[in-house]
Amino acid sequence: MKVTPYKAMATAVLLFSVLGFAKEGKTYKHASEYQVAILDQNLRVATWNDVTLAKNTTDAKLGPGGQGIHLLHTNAGDYRVEAPINKGMTFLSAMGSNAYNPAKVYHNKWFLDNVKPGTKVLFASECAKSSKKHPNEPVRCSFYFPDPDSSDHEYATLGDFTPFTAGDGSNTQKTANTLCGTGKLRPDVEAQLCGGNSDSVPVSSPTPVQPPSPTPLQP
Repeated sequence: MKVTPYKAMATAVLLFSVLGFAKEGKTYKHASEYQVAILDQNLRVATWNDVTLAKNTTDAKLGPGGQGIHLLHTNAGDYRVEAPINKGMTFLSAMGSNAYNPAKVYHNKWFLDNVKPGTKVLFASECAKSSKKHPNEPVRCSFYFPDPDSSDHEYATLGDFTPFTAGDGSNTQKTANTLCGTGKLRPDVEAQLCGGNSDSVPVSSPTPVQPPSPTPLQP
């Protein structure tokens, strides 16, 4: 069967339309698994191996630096997110490594480097199960972050998760029961810790001494 130029052009237009429609309908792969965390802090570990080969709107660039570490807080626990690994550069480093030139891991700069602490961050995580004997120990995780410069691209990276355990945490109340009212704390600390309702005896101010009355002049 002979295909005319007109039919070939029509088929190409139809195929382009279908592919274009499919791309427009595409979205983040892990969108249904996203959760919200609060970014506590951005850290920079000086590994001297921080590069990326692509320039994009998040201002990633080739150059020295360190590994980005991002601390996220949720009600379930804390996440420690590592900057994405540059697989190409890391692979080349491993291929050329030897006893005198050990393999290096290269990390990319990415959008989370510029996010201010206290900001809500959207992400999905897949973490290993916690140990029954040591439920508070961190477990390794895979993370997926939606790219703010794309409607379908996600950043995949690694890190860990430290779960919270009921009853574990602050020693403030026990300390308050031990020290409030003893007079061992500074007054400002006592007021904050004990709420100003401590049984400590307040220090009374000295009674002011009245000056002597002037002696009247003799005539």
